[in-house]
Amino acid sequence: MLAVGGKVPVLFDGGVRRGTDVLKALALGAQAVLVGRPVIYGLAAKGEYGVKRVIEMLKDELELTMALSGCPSVKDVARSHSLETASSTRSLESNTSINAHVSRKMEGEPVNVNEFQELARQALPKMYYDYYNGGAEDQYTLKENVEAFRRITFRPRILVDVSRIDMSTTVLGYKISAPIMIAPTAMHKLAHPEGETATAKAAAASNTIMVYKRRDLSAQLVQRAEKNGYKAIVLTVDAPMLGRREADIKNKMIVPQLKNFEGLLSTEVDYEEGSNFEGFAKGIWDSSLCWKDIGWLRSITNLPILIKGVLTREDAIKAVEVGVAGIVVSNHGARQLDYTPATIAILEEIIQAVGGKIPVFFDGGVRRGTDVFKALALGAQAVLIGRPVVYGLAAKGEYGVKRVVQMLKDELELTMALSGCPSVKDITRSHVRTERERLHSML
Repeated sequence: MLAVGGKVPVLFDGGVRRGTDVLKALALGAQAVLVGRPVIYGLAAKGEYGVKRVIEMLKDELELTMALSGCPSVKDVARSHSLETASSTRSLESNTSINAHVSRKMEGEPVNVNEFQELARQALPKMYYDYYNGGAEDQYTLKENVEAFRRITFRPRILVDVSRIDMSTTVLGYKISAPIMIAPTAMHKLAHPEGETATAKAAAASNTIMVYKRRDLSAQLVQRAEKNGYKAIVLTVDAPMLGRREADIKNKMIVPQLKNFEGLLSTEVDYEEGSNFEGFAKGIWDSSLCWKDIGWLRSITNLPILIKGVLTREDAIKAVEVGVAGIVVSNHGARQLDYTPATIAILEEIIQAVGGKIPVFFDGGVRRGTDVFKALALGAQAVLIGRPVVYGLAAKGEYGVKRVVQMLKDELELTMALSGCPSVKDITRSHVRTERERLHSML
């Protein structure tokens, strides 16, 4: 591409299996891509119809990828939309074992957060377990969210008085006992009959909203949050369209009637293929949501507004400019755009872009107290936990959520003590070593 210098068009051929692959090639400078084996496979399986389906699937996936990448047209796809990382050479095969240790029949009480996942799998119908556990498309980002933590190692200090460990911190002016918060996660009701009620009893949670096509509906939800004493609004900004969640499509995921929408709208959607959640999302989510709408949301509430779904320094800087109270570094639990980077891998980039002007929170892949420590060391003010809470809820209800949170606190306390950090403010960047630093030291 550099050699040609734009004098003639460059086309790309080789390995394209997803719409995400097409966008990557375009972002790296290709004018178009050629598709080989998938066409042959489609032809062999279904003849002319199979070829049409292959092409249509790639188009649909590309359209979704462009939407989730903020590219209204092909000319908006730029080099900055693709990220090459030092870990890109690692095979995905090594990641498939991430959950292998919880695939056995559980006996006795779980001793760590990961073991709640197997209890949840045993307790839930396959459709609902797959909904919570699955990610988008090939699930690369889903695996990387967890695996990326394993590539960060500790640099502990010695001879520090850690006889008293203080894990408390302040978030948006409120003191919390530990820098661990429950992430806004949809439809806890699928995990347990008591749903969000049990989760809220187990730990105080911030409200989260999505801006719907009907702004009056969004406004009503904000007003409800204010009346019920919520302290902040978390606005999800990475879902202009529903990510391609293939487990839900195969299972024909059914969304039950949601109590918080009762009397406002129906989740009953007719569908021929796929999940009715997909149809529900298409019907109410607003794909035109943009930066100017933050101003509208600020105009209808006095609560501080955090935006959840920031993955680039450009968007972090813009968030500061439009006046949000904080940002959550998140890739939606890897359920939206596959092949986005693991959130822990880009946390520092966001921290540096914000420059301390607003707090930055972290979401994605936290399964241990050591993970919490690593995120704090890289600059996060606190972390959000999503799937572990759902697994605890599914396995043991309110008690399960309490146990998950307590386990993470206990592990964090131990990590702080062994790292020589008596309090959260003592955790610094020098306490961890990233993969990039390891590779640099080898040069």
